[in-house]
Amino acid sequence: MTTKKSWRKPSWFILMITILAIFFLSSLGVWQLQRAESKENILLQSQQQNDTPLTLELPINDPTTLRYKRMRLEGNFLPSHQFILDNQVLEHQVGYNVFTPLQLLNTKYVVLVDRGWITLGESRDKLPEIPVSDKLRSVTGTVYVPFSEAYRLGEIDESETWPRRIQFLDFAALETRLNTEFDVEVLPFSLRINADDDDALKAQWKIFAFTPERHLAYAVQWFALA
Repeated sequence: MTTKKSWRKPSWFILMITILAIFFLSSLGVWQLQRAESKENILLQSQQQNDTPLTLELPINDPTTLRYKRMRLEGNFLPSHQFILDNQVLEHQVGYNVFTPLQLLNTKYVVLVDRGWITLGESRDKLPEIPVSDKLRSVTGTVYVPFSEAYRLGEIDESETWPRRIQFLDFAALETRLNTEFDVEVLPFSLRINADDDDALKAQWKIFAFTPERHLAYAVQWFALA
């Protein structure tokens, strides 16, 4: 004698949980697709850099129009007041990115020139020495305008020691610190110096850590789970 199998209708609670889970996982997949598309557009924008460096025209109404443009700036570095961005990793080593203020010729405007990476050294307690000349020079590089507010791992260093160790780029806050010694206005972008420039350090930058392909792979995983 065979036992008759009965089918039990699932409860409304189980159905609602299932529907919500499918919706949530699918929305994560859509979000990853959007991230991939956004980064594809950024890559396309960065690959359309102008061959001939531009000359900066002041005042700047919308700094985002300068993003990834190659530009040549003329001015003087302020070697006594440099910033070092903490927790920067290159080739599996921890170090800093060096931002040296460049005061544009015959103006009060300053551009933070990202000269590249240096190693942390033997100890965090000892700040690195970063010599650079204050003579008039021409600096060529690529304009970087942040896409959003920087992720903050800590507060701005309030010490009087230079170079000043910082955890994130806040142009207004860094302008305040420069104005303890100079009467300047920091422009809301940085210039990533050409790797072959005499003042460049290890000038290697990634546009972003995750490629569009990585986001597409994540999207497939979320849709599969859904």
